[in-house]
Amino acid sequence: MFPRFFKWLICGRIQKRIWVSIGILILLAVLVEQSLKRAERSGWENWKAKWEAKGEKFDIASVIPPKIPDHQNFAKSQFFAPLFDHDTDSPKFNKARDRFDIKTASSLRYAWRKGKHRDFVVWESAFYESDLAKLADDLKRPHCRFNIRYEDGFAAVLPHLSTMKNAANLFALRSAQRLSKGDTTGAWQDTLNGIRLGEQLQTEPFLISQLVRIAILEMNFQTYWEGQINNQWSAEQLTAFQQIFQSIDLLAGMESAIRAERNMINHWFTSVAQGGTQTQGFDESISSLDFFPAIFFYSNQYQINLILTEIILPGIDVSNHKLNVHQFKKMEEEIMDLKSSFLPFRHAIALMMLPGLDKYALKVSQTQAALDQSAIVAALERYRLAEGSYPEKLTALTPKFIAKIPGDLFHDQGLVYRINEDDSFTLYSTGYNGTDDGGEFLISGESIDFAKGDWPWPQKVAE
Repeated sequence: MFPRFFKWLICGRIQKRIWVSIGILILLAVLVEQSLKRAERSGWENWKAKWEAKGEKFDIASVIPPKIPDHQNFAKSQFFAPLFDHDTDSPKFNKARDRFDIKTASSLRYAWRKGKHRDFVVWESAFYESDLAKLADDLKRPHCRFNIRYEDGFAAVLPHLSTMKNAANLFALRSAQRLSKGDTTGAWQDTLNGIRLGEQLQTEPFLISQLVRIAILEMNFQTYWEGQINNQWSAEQLTAFQQIFQSIDLLAGMESAIRAERNMINHWFTSVAQGGTQTQGFDESISSLDFFPAIFFYSNQYQINLILTEIILPGIDVSNHKLNVHQFKKMEEEIMDLKSSFLPFRHAIALMMLPGLDKYALKVSQTQAALDQSAIVAALERYRLAEGSYPEKLTALTPKFIAKIPGDLFHDQGLVYRINEDDSFTLYSTGYNGTDDGGEFLISGESIDFAKGDWPWPQKVAE
């Protein structure tokens, strides 16, 4: 019987019907795929149009800082211009990149949050004196815009970041040396210059740039705290510190960086749709997208934009100086839902491209809280110098010593403040978890767990 069936199967008439049927199935599959792809694309474009009508922009050009004249541009400093004027393998580039690279002694690490002074170590700074003087003069330029190839998206090269961090480290080291010798004016000026150096990155719309900005601020909190705890700053110096601390808005930098991250992701999608290189700017793991079904392409772009636009950006309230932690936790929940959904592979692009913003939000908020507390502490010290003691309540500082008292980033109850029995003060934020844990950091091993516990201003020197 099988030979008769096989003979029937391979006859021309049946073979023709089989191949016609296969062709029809393939055609139907293609038509269904194209129909679904058009539907996905239409859904993404309709959503995008709705937000564009509200004023939102999704292209990479909208997040590129405007160009500025060279004479006003700190980035045209003799120390940083070569990083963008020469090839990355050239001797001039390498010289500029490594110019301020020195090894920092472990005793000069920054642990002010734990109430730890830097042990004084002799640092021979004569080699850098001329460079630091020129840097200080360059910092008088009013603007900064590095010649970054923003059109390269995630593949853009940012060679200036490590060099700026190293230069800021030099200012921080010299400020430590000067403060230990009683040269408060020199230490004060170096600390201000270190902060100003980091603030050259304030308009640079990359997450990594904002993190380097934060790292530079952390260096300079150390000298400021040491001078404050030892009553070394004058009223005039405290006023200058207070002004610069109050002028820094990390939430605004965070908002612009997340918006830029989203728009660079869209730039990548556009490049792929036009036949560009899929893996540009990403690690090798994303090369698997060469086999990604086109049917899910636009749905991934939609998911990424939806999460960043409707969940994350509303959680950053720049005008009211607040951060909604729940929005970042909600993003993590959305990602978990994608991972556990039916056929999670269809969300592969979104899962690989969505940045881990919860840790970033924690880093930004802990440093912004330190800025806010630093400004209040400067006002408290000015009050003490004028009145002989700290005030019973923070409201006594306004308006003479501070125009507006910064509140807690996470709620409307404000920072906790009280006078201690030894006439010192306690000042703290209830932190990322939003609960009052008695004004103490939670130490896990050698590190502070900023996701738990409170965020106090250290008023005692650790032994």
